[in-house]
Parts: sequence; C-alpha cells; structure tokens
Amino acid sequence: MEKRALLAFALSLIVLFGYQYLFPTMDRIEDKSVQSQALSKPAEKFTVIPKGNKREEVEKNPLKSSEKNFFSGTSQLPEKTVRVDTNLATYFISTKNAVIKEIIIKAYHDKKGNPIHLIHDSMGFYPLQIFLDGKILNADFAPSRREITLNSEEESATLKMTYKNPNGGWLEKRFIFHRDDYRVGLEITQDQSRSIQLLVGSYFQKQDEKAPGGRYNHVGPVLQRSGKVERIKFKNMKERKNLSGEIPWAAFEEKYFLTALLPKKPADMAVMESFKQKGGISYVIGIIGRGKILSYNFYAGPKEYKILKKDGLVKVINFGFFGFLAKPMFFILKGIYGVVGNYGVAIILLTSFIKLIFAPLTHKQQKSMQEMQRLQPEISAIREKYKKDPQVMNREIMGLYKKYKVNPASGCLPLVIQIPVFFALYNVLLNAIELRQAPFLYIHDLSAADTLFGHVGHFAVGPLPLLMGVTMFLQQKMTPSTMDPKQAKLFQYMPVIFTFMFLNFPSGLVLYWLINNVLTIAQQLYINQQKKPVPA
Repeated sequence: MEKRALLAFALSLIVLFGYQYLFPTMDRIEDKSVQSQALSKPAEKFTVIPKGNKREEVEKNPLKSSEKNFFSGTSQLPEKTVRVDTNLATYFISTKNAVIKEIIIKAYHDKKGNPIHLIHDSMGFYPLQIFLDGKILNADFAPSRREITLNSEEESATLKMTYKNPNGGWLEKRFIFHRDDYRVGLEITQDQSRSIQLLVGSYFQKQDEKAPGGRYNHVGPVLQRSGKVERIKFKNMKERKNLSGEIPWAAFEEKYFLTALLPKKPADMAVMESFKQKGGISYVIGIIGRGKILSYNFYAGPKEYKILKKDGLVKVINFGFFGFLAKPMFFILKGIYGVVGNYGVAIILLTSFIKLIFAPLTHKQQKSMQEMQRLQPEISAIREKYKKDPQVMNREIMGLYKKYKVNPASGCLPLVIQIPVFFALYNVLLNAIELRQAPFLYIHDLSAADTLFGHVGHFAVGPLPLLMGVTMFLQQKMTPSTMDPKQAKLFQYMPVIFTFMFLNFPSGLVLYWLINNVLTIAQQLYINQQKKPVPA
C-alpha cells in the first residue's frame, strides 16, 4: 500500500512539475531583472489596446479639459540625470518626467558577479512616471540637486524635481532617499487637485516570446485589494482594467525582486494597461490618486522577508498552498543557518529534525510492511484459492489482517503526511531569496538545479540527483514488498523516474530528499535486524 501511495505521489509530481522542469527556459528568470528589457521606441508613441469598440469601464475620476492640457506638455531641453548613492542602491533620476531610469542593487549580484540592475536605462516605461488616459506627462523637470551621496554623516536626503507648464500650472516631485533603506519617499505637490496615475512597474514582451514566469514563479503585477493579494497574468492584461477597492500597495514582481508603490493613504483604484509597440507589447500597472498633495513610499529591492515585513509588503512572498507549513520551515531554516553559517548544512539538519519528528510514524510503517511481508505466503495462497471469487478473497485477506492485527493502510500514513512537507519546502527553496546563490560543497546555488556535469537537452545533470536515485533504489530493495508481480515490475522503475524528475529541481530540495532517503535506509537496517520468524 505504501508503494502505491508513493506511485501516486510520483504521478502528482509529474503533473505538477514535469512540464515546468522539462522546459525550464519558459519560466526561469534568475539573475536578470525582467524589468530591464529594452524597448525599441519611445513610450509616447505607444497606442492603447482597445477594449472592443468601447471602454466597458469608466474612470472614476475622468480628466477635465484643463487637466488634459496640463498632461500634454512636451520635453524640449536636453535630458540630464541626477545620481543618488545610498548604502544599498544607486538611483538615476532623469530630468525628463522625473522618473527613476535605473536602479542598481549593490548587495545582490548576477552569475558574472555584476550588481543587479533592477531598472535599466533602455526602458521606455519607468517607475513613478505620471501617466493617465493614454497620455504620459512628457515634460522637463528642474532638479534641486545634481548629485547625492548618503554617507555616515547623512542618513537621508531630499531631491526636488519641479515642472512648470507653459500654459499654466506646476507640479513638484519630492524624493526622500534613505542611507540604509530600500524605500524611497515620494510626495507629489500640485498647484491644484488633479487625478494622477503613477506607474509602478512594466514589462515588455517581444513578439512571439512566451510570457515569463510559471505556476510557481509569477512575473508581473501583484497587488493587495480589499485584504486579498491578487497576482495578474499577462494574458489577462490584453484589455485595460480598472481594479477598485482598498489598495494599500501595488507592485511588479519577479522571482526575487520587485518594485512596489505604497500610498500613505490606501488608494481606491489601480489600473492595468497594455500597449502595442513595434516588436511586442508593453504591460504596465499604476495607482490612481487625486489631490493637491499625494504621498507615497516606493520600494525597489529584494523580496527578503525581514525587509518586506518592515515595509508592509510581506504578503507579496508566496509560500504556496502549504504556506502554514512553509513559513515555520523557513524560519527554522534561517535559525539553523544563523548558527551553522551554511544553508546546505542547515537543510541537512532540518531534514534530520523532520525525520526525527516522523520517526515513530516511519517506524510503524516499516513494521507494518514487515508484518505484511511475513503474511505474504498466506495471502498468496488465499488469492490462488479464491481467484474466481474476488469478494470472498478480499474478505479472507482482511480476516487474516485482523487475526494478526495488521493494518494495511498504516504504511501509507507517513508518506501522506510528508507530501505537504515536501511541497512546503519546495516553495521555500524556490522563492526565498535568502537561498539564492547559497553555496554548498561544489554547488554554487542551492535554489537552482545541480549542473556540475552540464546539460543533456532540457535536463541539468549533476551528482546530487543521481545519488538521490541510487539511495531510492537501495531503499526500494530493502523495503518489504507486498505488491503483486505486475505492480512490482512497474514500481521498479520509480527510482529512474524520480531521478529524471529531480534533475531540474532546486539542489536544496534534492539534498533534502537524498538525506531523507539515507536516514530512512538507516532506520530500515535497524528494523530488519529485529525480524520475527514467519508464522507457521
């Protein structure tokens, strides 16, 4: 019975993960920011993709004619850039539209050792760009400073960017940068109350390019609306959408990083739009606000639990369906890491801890399988005797189980209980930035597949999953079998199937499974030394 449950588990893994890992290029964006993709035309030449022949959703605060004139300014002066350096990041703010055109995250690096460029200079849509009703504020802003460097003597600094419309009216963006914080304060002040859509993030999808992300790795807009976190897929952004409700934050996320906008007072509407452009489509999300003074916090940085909790963005971390297990496992893993200083060792110790918790159940399962093997000759005799009468055969077999106090279902329980643990740990290893590029022995990144031997087609090849397959084979040979010959023949291929499935799994997850197998083998050896004689 336990082996049947394992077979069902394997089939579940194939359905849930097989496609994703057979074709990893579709949804693996590990070290480059999706927000750094280049656009080939200026943003002001994009066209809104219409919603049929009319817009089905109407702006809650439509633009007045005077506001339309205000937003139709043109940039005439040469573009200049204000550089701001903090301990955590470097920002480049353009005098054109007063947008952040580039952000360099200092503490995180790509595989080549270069700092992460969260926002890239070649983009056409930029965070904090004022945008409304298909119009971008295309204007020159005068900066109050040319360069800012925050050091030990200065904890924060303010940069004012002012725009004066030739036809009347003015608007000022006031940025507040902090030395040791990824948050950037933003205050927009106007000469009169206007409705403003402030851009949070964007992505340019090239023509014929498949959308990034996947079932377990979302790339795109995410927001909290009326208490619930919503993740939006690009395929659902072909039409303009107004999302109403209490919105404390909206963000644009990838696997490990995000840009987010947090109004000081929750907004009541967010807007998603898509724009045609030569070579592809751009997707954007923004927050709408109205007033003479609008205050926000802008976050651009890692999806690190401790930081996001402080900034009110912790709900953006997706621990999956088994989050109630994943979250404590994440904290335990971090706690162990704080002591041993290596996430590989921490995973081994966490696996041992989990195995210790499940040891009584595993012991019971192994004893049950052993008892059923002892009864196998009598079970075979009953099957042969009543093979033409299945009802009688099943009744006699159950009577035999009752006589010797054997529960055939007890062998399934430990595996069934461990399935949620497996998926919970999978989500931790896949999404926790703390494990990004975490080394262990020859492995450079426990959140990525083991590629020591390179690739064969779409499969990564390394010793860790191969060792896992070997231990699974040994465990199978040591485990008492109660299956009929046909089932046993099918089951003998399970180590091979699992090995192929685990080739593209995160190394940390394979390490967990390997250590779990080794500990199970040790426990089985102990059980086998205590075998009872077969009943006469």
